[in-house]
Amino acid sequence: MGHEMKHWASLLLFVCAGAHAAEACTPVRVGYSDRERLPYYVGNGAEVPERPGVLVELFRDAVRSGGCAPVFVRLPAARVRMALASGKIDVAPTYTPGDKQADYVVATTVHGELDTRRALRSMAVVFVRSEDRLSPATDPQRYFKTHMLAANQGTMLASQLRAAGLQVDDGSVSSESNFDKLRLKRVDGFTVALMTPSALDPYLNGQLARLDKPLSVSYVWLGANRDYYRRNREQVEAIWNWLGAHGAHQIDTLTRRYAAAP
Repeated sequence: MGHEMKHWASLLLFVCAGAHAAEACTPVRVGYSDRERLPYYVGNGAEVPERPGVLVELFRDAVRSGGCAPVFVRLPAARVRMALASGKIDVAPTYTPGDKQADYVVATTVHGELDTRRALRSMAVVFVRSEDRLSPATDPQRYFKTHMLAANQGTMLASQLRAAGLQVDDGSVSSESNFDKLRLKRVDGFTVALMTPSALDPYLNGQLARLDKPLSVSYVWLGANRDYYRRNREQVEAIWNWLGAHGAHQIDTLTRRYAAAP
């Protein structure tokens, strides 16, 4: 093969390799709520701050582990699920799909069962006013059948608690608003899903106290749009595998880091 022919062959291989790499590393659109939810999401609105929150940092590292760069898209909480279903975003934190025909998928075992080892464990933690001097051992399932409990608007948790016979006020869209309701005595407690029970303790300023017993324990998944998963199966599986191997430890590390400078 002549020198000129070798040059063009090498150039062609370089272009093909570059095209393959570009295809493999298309940025992943990660959707999440545009409402502040300390310490997981920091700030309100579409802008992603430099110090974005525990879950945003976790998802950034998880997506990078799959070989691509994340692009974060902040949306109203009620629109995140719709954007994931329509493919406007590729992945987003979500709960267990309602059925196998859902428009997004989560990590499963080789037998098709939910793989909780590759999910994030979440607890519905309850906060009350310190001045009420409730025992930390108070059972929230019993107490809030006769007292008002605030929960964030549009959450699956609020409807589940109401169905279980608890008195629920889910008129506010943010944790900050519900903490204000509690301080102003418009409700008697506030519940929010946390992955570390003590995650909000640095923000309580002595006015609120945390009950020892959570209302419930569930799992949060990094769900993927079904069509996106079909086209990028290996990449998504790599992200889920990273979460399974490092998620719990990283959440603990990041939560302590944010607590040190709330």
